[in-house]
Amino acid sequence: MLDFMAGREWLAVVLAPVVALFLTAGLMIFASRWGLIDHPGHRKVHDHPTPLVGGLGMVLTLVTLQAIVGHVPFQSWSLFSALLLVTAIGVADDAHELSHRAKFVAQAVGVAVIVSGTSVWVTHMGDLVGLGTVKLGKWSILVTMISFIGVMNAINMIDGLDGLSGSISLVSVLLMAYLAMTKSAPGLLFELLLLAGVIVGFLSLNIRLRGRSKALVFMGDTGGMVIGMLLAWYSVKLAGSQGSVIQPITAVWILAVPLLDMGSVMLLRLHQRKSPFHADQQHMHHVLLKAGYSVNQVVAIMAGLSLLCGVIGIVAERNGVPEVAMFATFLGLWSAYVVGLKNPKELQAITRRLFPPQATRSSSGVA
Repeated sequence: MLDFMAGREWLAVVLAPVVALFLTAGLMIFASRWGLIDHPGHRKVHDHPTPLVGGLGMVLTLVTLQAIVGHVPFQSWSLFSALLLVTAIGVADDAHELSHRAKFVAQAVGVAVIVSGTSVWVTHMGDLVGLGTVKLGKWSILVTMISFIGVMNAINMIDGLDGLSGSISLVSVLLMAYLAMTKSAPGLLFELLLLAGVIVGFLSLNIRLRGRSKALVFMGDTGGMVIGMLLAWYSVKLAGSQGSVIQPITAVWILAVPLLDMGSVMLLRLHQRKSPFHADQQHMHHVLLKAGYSVNQVVAIMAGLSLLCGVIGIVAERNGVPEVAMFATFLGLWSAYVVGLKNPKELQAITRRLFPPQATRSSSGVA
Protein backbone atom coordinates (compact mmCIF):
# COMPACT_ATOMS: atom_id res chain seq x y z
CA MET A 1 0.00 0.00 0.00
CA LEU A 2 2.93 2.33 0.56
CA ASP A 3 3.44 2.76 -3.18
CA PHE A 4 0.09 4.57 -3.40
CA MET A 5 1.86 7.90 -2.94
CA ALA A 6 5.15 9.51 -3.92
CA GLY A 7 7.96 9.90 -1.40
CA ARG A 8 7.49 13.67 -1.04
CA GLU A 9 3.79 13.13 -0.31
CA TRP A 10 4.58 10.66 2.45
CA LEU A 11 7.13 13.16 3.81
CA ALA A 12 4.46 15.87 3.88
CA VAL A 13 2.08 13.54 5.74
CA VAL A 14 4.76 12.67 8.31
CA LEU A 15 5.71 16.32 8.80
CA ALA A 16 2.11 17.56 9.00
CA PRO A 17 1.65 17.10 12.79
CA VAL A 18 4.95 18.82 13.54
CA VAL A 19 4.33 21.72 11.16
CA ALA A 20 0.79 22.19 12.50
CA LEU A 21 2.05 22.17 16.07
CA PHE A 22 4.77 24.77 15.51
CA LEU A 23 2.70 27.02 13.23
CA THR A 24 -0.15 27.03 15.74
CA ALA A 25 2.23 27.65 18.64
CA GLY A 26 3.67 30.61 16.72
CA LEU A 27 0.20 32.03 16.07
CA MET A 28 -0.64 31.73 19.78
CA ILE A 29 1.94 34.44 20.49
CA PHE A 30 -0.12 36.96 18.50
CA ALA A 31 -3.60 35.73 19.49
CA SER A 32 -4.16 38.37 22.17
CA ARG A 33 -3.00 41.19 19.89
CA TRP A 34 -5.43 40.06 17.18
CA GLY A 35 -8.31 39.64 19.61
CA LEU A 36 -8.45 35.89 19.00
CA ILE A 37 -9.02 34.85 22.61
CA ASP A 38 -11.94 32.83 23.97
CA HIS A 39 -12.87 34.09 27.42
CA PRO A 40 -14.80 31.96 29.95
CA GLY A 41 -18.57 32.41 30.05
CA HIS A 42 -21.70 31.01 31.66
CA ARG A 43 -22.23 28.32 29.00
CA LYS A 44 -18.57 27.40 28.54
CA VAL A 45 -16.74 24.56 30.20
CA HIS A 46 -13.27 26.12 30.24
CA ASP A 47 -12.31 28.59 32.98
CA HIS A 48 -9.34 30.40 31.44
CA PRO A 49 -8.76 32.66 28.40
CA THR A 50 -7.61 30.48 25.49
CA PRO A 51 -6.21 31.42 22.06
CA LEU A 52 -8.56 30.77 19.11
CA VAL A 53 -5.90 30.19 16.45
CA GLY A 54 -6.00 26.40 16.07
CA GLY A 55 -8.16 26.58 12.95
CA LEU A 56 -5.93 29.19 11.34
CA GLY A 57 -2.87 27.06 12.12
CA MET A 58 -4.43 24.02 10.47
CA VAL A 59 -5.36 25.97 7.34
CA LEU A 60 -1.87 27.42 6.97
CA THR A 61 -0.31 23.98 7.42
CA LEU A 62 -2.58 22.38 4.81
CA VAL A 63 -1.94 25.08 2.23
CA THR A 64 1.81 25.19 2.89
CA LEU A 65 2.35 21.44 2.62
CA GLN A 66 0.09 21.15 -0.43
CA ALA A 67 2.16 23.85 -2.14
CA ILE A 68 5.46 22.18 -1.20
CA VAL A 69 4.47 18.88 -2.82
CA GLY A 70 3.37 20.71 -5.95
CA HIS A 71 -0.40 20.24 -5.77
CA VAL A 72 -2.91 22.87 -6.69
CA PRO A 73 -4.39 23.23 -3.20
CA PHE A 74 -6.98 20.47 -2.78
CA GLN A 75 -6.94 19.93 -6.58
CA SER A 76 -9.45 22.71 -7.06
CA TRP A 77 -9.01 26.47 -7.17
CA SER A 78 -12.70 26.80 -6.42
CA LEU A 79 -12.30 24.85 -3.19
CA PHE A 80 -9.17 26.86 -2.38
CA SER A 81 -11.06 30.13 -2.89
CA ALA A 82 -13.91 28.88 -0.70
CA LEU A 83 -11.37 27.79 1.91
CA LEU A 84 -9.88 31.28 2.04
CA LEU A 85 -13.32 32.89 2.27
CA VAL A 86 -14.51 30.61 5.07
CA THR A 87 -11.20 31.08 6.90
CA ALA A 88 -11.54 34.87 6.71
CA ILE A 89 -15.12 34.75 7.99
CA GLY A 90 -14.12 32.32 10.73
CA VAL A 91 -11.30 34.57 11.92
CA ALA A 92 -13.65 37.57 11.91
CA ASP A 93 -16.20 35.59 13.90
CA ASP A 94 -13.60 34.38 16.41
CA ALA A 95 -12.48 37.99 16.92
CA HIS A 96 -15.86 39.76 16.90
CA GLU A 97 -18.63 37.11 17.18
CA LEU A 98 -20.62 37.63 14.00
CA SER A 99 -24.35 36.97 13.91
CA HIS A 100 -25.62 33.53 12.90
CA ARG A 101 -27.18 35.09 9.82
CA ALA A 102 -23.87 36.61 8.70
CA LYS A 103 -22.08 33.29 9.17
CA PHE A 104 -24.79 31.40 7.31
CA VAL A 105 -24.59 33.81 4.36
CA ALA A 106 -20.79 33.48 4.29
CA GLN A 107 -21.05 29.68 4.37
CA ALA A 108 -23.58 29.74 1.54
CA VAL A 109 -21.34 31.97 -0.57
CA GLY A 110 -18.34 29.70 0.07
CA VAL A 111 -20.28 26.59 -0.92
CA ALA A 112 -21.67 28.39 -3.98
CA VAL A 113 -18.07 29.01 -5.08
CA ILE A 114 -17.39 25.28 -4.77
CA VAL A 115 -20.43 24.03 -6.67
CA SER A 116 -20.03 26.65 -9.39
CA GLY A 117 -16.42 25.70 -10.10
CA THR A 118 -16.36 21.93 -9.60
CA SER A 119 -18.37 18.81 -10.40
CA VAL A 120 -18.32 17.68 -6.77
CA TRP A 121 -22.09 17.59 -6.34
CA VAL A 122 -24.55 15.30 -4.61
CA THR A 123 -26.31 13.86 -7.65
CA HIS A 124 -28.27 11.08 -5.93
CA MET A 125 -29.36 9.94 -2.48
CA GLY A 126 -29.13 6.20 -3.05
CA ASP A 127 -31.99 3.74 -2.60
CA LEU A 128 -33.34 5.13 0.68
CA VAL A 129 -36.96 4.02 0.33
CA GLY A 130 -36.59 0.72 -1.50
CA LEU A 131 -37.90 2.00 -4.83
CA GLY A 132 -34.58 2.48 -6.61
CA THR A 133 -31.94 5.21 -6.62
CA VAL A 134 -33.27 8.66 -5.78
CA LYS A 135 -31.75 10.92 -8.45
CA LEU A 136 -31.70 14.62 -7.65
CA GLY A 137 -31.55 16.14 -11.10
CA LYS A 138 -32.12 19.92 -10.89
CA TRP A 139 -32.15 19.70 -7.07
CA SER A 140 -28.53 18.55 -7.01
CA ILE A 141 -27.01 21.98 -6.38
CA LEU A 142 -29.43 22.81 -3.57
CA VAL A 143 -28.89 19.46 -1.82
CA THR A 144 -25.12 19.85 -2.20
CA MET A 145 -25.22 23.29 -0.57
CA ILE A 146 -27.41 22.03 2.27
CA SER A 147 -25.05 19.08 2.79
CA PHE A 148 -21.97 21.28 2.99
CA ILE A 149 -23.56 23.84 5.29
CA GLY A 150 -25.00 21.09 7.48
CA VAL A 151 -21.65 19.36 8.03
CA MET A 152 -19.87 22.69 8.61
CA ASN A 153 -22.31 23.61 11.37
CA ALA A 154 -22.33 20.08 12.81
CA ILE A 155 -18.57 20.11 13.36
CA ASN A 156 -18.69 23.66 14.69
CA MET A 157 -21.53 22.94 17.12
CA ILE A 158 -19.96 19.82 18.62
CA ASP A 159 -16.78 21.75 19.48
CA GLY A 160 -17.65 22.10 23.16
CA LEU A 161 -14.89 20.24 25.04
CA ASP A 162 -11.12 20.10 24.83
CA GLY A 163 -10.21 17.61 22.11
CA LEU A 164 -13.79 16.67 21.18
CA SER A 165 -14.35 18.13 17.73
CA GLY A 166 -10.79 17.37 16.64
CA SER A 167 -10.99 13.74 17.81
CA ILE A 168 -14.34 13.08 16.13
CA SER A 169 -13.15 14.74 12.92
CA LEU A 170 -9.96 12.67 12.99
CA VAL A 171 -11.98 9.45 13.23
CA SER A 172 -14.06 10.42 10.18
CA VAL A 173 -11.00 11.46 8.16
CA LEU A 174 -9.18 8.20 8.90
CA LEU A 175 -12.22 6.13 7.92
CA MET A 176 -12.41 8.04 4.64
CA ALA A 177 -8.67 7.53 4.12
CA TYR A 178 -9.17 3.78 4.59
CA LEU A 179 -11.87 3.81 1.91
CA ALA A 180 -9.64 5.81 -0.45
CA MET A 181 -6.83 3.29 0.10
CA THR A 182 -9.02 0.25 -0.54
CA LYS A 183 -10.29 1.84 -3.77
CA SER A 184 -6.77 2.76 -4.99
CA ALA A 185 -7.33 6.52 -5.01
CA PRO A 186 -3.82 7.86 -4.23
CA GLY A 187 -4.60 11.56 -4.68
CA LEU A 188 -7.56 11.38 -2.32
CA LEU A 189 -5.60 9.22 0.11
CA PHE A 190 -2.79 11.80 0.27
CA GLU A 191 -5.15 14.70 0.97
CA LEU A 192 -7.02 12.78 3.68
CA LEU A 193 -3.84 11.57 5.40
CA LEU A 194 -2.44 15.10 5.23
CA LEU A 195 -5.60 16.44 6.85
CA ALA A 196 -5.40 13.71 9.50
CA GLY A 197 -1.81 14.67 10.28
CA VAL A 198 -2.73 18.33 10.62
CA ILE A 199 -5.56 17.46 13.03
CA VAL A 200 -3.16 15.34 15.09
CA GLY A 201 -0.80 18.33 15.35
CA PHE A 202 -3.66 20.54 16.51
CA LEU A 203 -4.86 17.94 19.03
CA SER A 204 -1.39 17.83 20.59
CA LEU A 205 -2.13 21.37 21.83
CA ASN A 206 -5.88 21.01 22.31
CA ILE A 207 -6.41 17.71 24.13
CA ARG A 208 -5.85 17.29 27.85
CA LEU A 209 -2.74 15.27 28.63
CA ARG A 210 -1.20 13.94 31.81
CA GLY A 211 0.32 16.92 33.56
CA ARG A 212 -1.76 19.38 31.49
CA SER A 213 -5.27 20.00 32.77
CA LYS A 214 -6.42 22.39 30.05
CA ALA A 215 -6.24 22.97 26.32
CA LEU A 216 -3.56 25.38 25.18
CA VAL A 217 -5.50 26.41 22.06
CA PHE A 218 -8.98 26.09 20.53
CA MET A 219 -9.80 25.61 16.85
CA GLY A 220 -12.49 28.31 17.05
CA ASP A 221 -15.21 28.80 14.46
CA THR A 222 -12.44 29.02 11.86
CA GLY A 223 -11.40 25.44 12.49
CA GLY A 224 -14.93 24.12 12.89
CA MET A 225 -16.14 25.57 9.60
CA VAL A 226 -13.00 24.69 7.63
CA ILE A 227 -12.79 21.10 8.91
CA GLY A 228 -16.54 20.73 8.34
CA MET A 229 -16.25 22.03 4.79
CA LEU A 230 -13.42 19.61 4.02
CA LEU A 231 -15.27 16.67 5.56
CA ALA A 232 -18.27 17.53 3.39
CA TRP A 233 -16.03 17.87 0.31
CA TYR A 234 -14.46 14.45 0.78
CA SER A 235 -17.80 12.85 1.69
CA VAL A 236 -19.33 14.09 -1.55
CA LYS A 237 -16.27 12.98 -3.54
CA LEU A 238 -16.56 9.51 -2.01
CA ALA A 239 -20.33 9.14 -2.24
CA GLY A 240 -21.94 11.96 -4.22
CA SER A 241 -22.45 10.39 -7.62
CA GLN A 242 -23.41 7.00 -9.02
CA GLY A 243 -20.36 4.80 -9.29
CA SER A 244 -18.68 6.53 -6.33
CA VAL A 245 -16.58 4.67 -3.78
CA ILE A 246 -19.41 4.31 -1.24
CA GLN A 247 -23.15 4.80 -0.94
CA PRO A 248 -24.43 8.15 0.35
CA ILE A 249 -25.95 6.59 3.48
CA THR A 250 -22.53 5.13 4.36
CA ALA A 251 -21.03 8.63 4.31
CA VAL A 252 -23.82 9.69 6.69
CA TRP A 253 -22.86 6.88 9.07
CA ILE A 254 -19.22 7.99 8.96
CA LEU A 255 -20.32 11.48 10.07
CA ALA A 256 -23.08 10.14 12.32
CA VAL A 257 -22.14 11.61 15.71
CA PRO A 258 -21.86 15.31 14.76
CA LEU A 259 -24.92 15.02 12.49
CA LEU A 260 -27.00 13.28 15.16
CA ASP A 261 -25.96 15.76 17.81
CA MET A 262 -26.69 18.83 15.68
CA GLY A 263 -29.99 17.47 14.40
CA SER A 264 -31.17 16.43 17.86
CA VAL A 265 -30.19 19.66 19.62
CA MET A 266 -31.72 21.86 16.93
CA LEU A 267 -34.93 19.81 17.04
CA LEU A 268 -35.14 20.17 20.82
CA ARG A 269 -34.56 23.93 20.61
CA LEU A 270 -37.35 24.32 18.09
CA HIS A 271 -39.63 22.24 20.33
CA GLN A 272 -38.72 24.60 23.19
CA ARG A 273 -39.56 27.59 20.97
CA LYS A 274 -35.94 28.70 20.84
CA SER A 275 -33.76 29.56 17.88
CA PRO A 276 -32.08 26.40 16.53
CA PHE A 277 -28.81 28.33 16.85
CA HIS A 278 -29.42 29.32 20.48
CA ALA A 279 -26.32 28.27 22.43
CA ASP A 280 -27.04 26.03 25.42
CA GLN A 281 -25.82 22.90 27.22
CA GLN A 282 -28.15 20.30 25.74
CA HIS A 283 -25.46 18.59 23.65
CA MET A 284 -24.56 14.98 24.39
CA HIS A 285 -21.13 15.96 25.69
CA HIS A 286 -22.75 18.26 28.27
CA VAL A 287 -25.10 15.47 29.39
CA LEU A 288 -22.19 13.03 29.78
CA LEU A 289 -20.08 15.62 31.60
CA LYS A 290 -22.91 16.16 34.12
CA ALA A 291 -23.16 12.38 34.53
CA GLY A 292 -19.77 12.44 36.23
CA TYR A 293 -17.41 11.62 33.38
CA SER A 294 -14.20 13.60 32.98
CA VAL A 295 -13.55 15.67 29.86
CA ASN A 296 -11.19 13.05 28.43
CA GLN A 297 -13.65 10.26 29.20
CA VAL A 298 -16.42 12.10 27.36
CA VAL A 299 -14.11 12.64 24.40
CA ALA A 300 -13.19 8.94 24.40
CA ILE A 301 -16.86 7.88 24.58
CA MET A 302 -17.98 10.13 21.73
CA ALA A 303 -14.95 9.42 19.53
CA GLY A 304 -15.50 5.71 20.17
CA LEU A 305 -19.17 6.07 19.23
CA SER A 306 -18.13 7.90 16.06
CA LEU A 307 -15.74 5.07 15.16
CA LEU A 308 -18.41 2.46 15.90
CA CYS A 309 -20.99 4.19 13.70
CA GLY A 310 -18.52 4.59 10.84
CA VAL A 311 -17.43 0.96 11.00
CA ILE A 312 -21.08 -0.18 11.12
CA GLY A 313 -21.82 1.84 7.99
CA ILE A 314 -18.81 0.50 6.07
CA VAL A 315 -19.29 -3.13 7.17
CA ALA A 316 -23.02 -2.99 6.41
CA GLU A 317 -22.35 -1.78 2.88
CA ARG A 318 -19.59 -4.34 2.33
CA ASN A 319 -21.99 -7.11 3.39
CA GLY A 320 -24.79 -5.98 1.12
CA VAL A 321 -27.15 -4.58 3.75
CA PRO A 322 -29.86 -2.69 1.80
CA GLU A 323 -29.57 1.09 1.88
CA VAL A 324 -33.17 1.37 3.02
CA ALA A 325 -32.32 -0.73 6.09
CA MET A 326 -29.25 1.42 6.84
CA PHE A 327 -31.38 4.55 6.49
CA ALA A 328 -34.15 3.21 8.73
CA THR A 329 -31.59 2.20 11.36
CA PHE A 330 -30.03 5.64 11.27
CA LEU A 331 -33.44 7.25 11.78
CA GLY A 332 -34.00 4.92 14.73
CA LEU A 333 -30.64 5.92 16.18
CA TRP A 334 -31.55 9.57 15.72
CA SER A 335 -34.85 9.02 17.54
CA ALA A 336 -33.00 7.39 20.44
CA TYR A 337 -30.51 10.27 20.51
CA VAL A 338 -33.34 12.82 20.71
CA VAL A 339 -35.09 10.90 23.48
CA GLY A 340 -31.83 10.67 25.41
CA LEU A 341 -31.15 14.41 25.22
CA LYS A 342 -34.78 15.18 26.07
CA ASN A 343 -34.49 13.02 29.21
CA PRO A 344 -30.93 13.71 30.39
CA LYS A 345 -31.32 12.31 33.91
CA GLU A 346 -32.53 8.95 32.63
CA LEU A 347 -29.75 8.90 30.03
CA GLN A 348 -27.15 9.72 32.69
CA ALA A 349 -28.42 6.90 34.90
CA ILE A 350 -28.21 4.42 32.02
CA THR A 351 -24.72 5.46 30.95
CA ARG A 352 -23.42 5.38 34.53
CA ARG A 353 -24.83 1.88 34.95
CA LEU A 354 -23.33 0.61 31.68
CA PHE A 355 -20.04 2.51 31.85
CA PRO A 356 -19.28 3.66 35.42
CA PRO A 357 -17.19 6.88 35.37
CA GLN A 358 -13.60 6.20 36.35
CA ALA A 359 -12.17 8.43 39.07
CA THR A 360 -9.38 10.70 37.86
CA ARG A 361 -7.12 13.22 39.48
CA SER A 362 -7.75 16.71 38.15
CA SER A 363 -4.20 17.71 38.95
CA SER A 364 -2.88 15.09 36.59
CA GLY A 365 -4.38 16.71 33.58
CA VAL A 366 -6.49 13.67 32.78
CA ALA A 367 -9.74 14.86 34.36
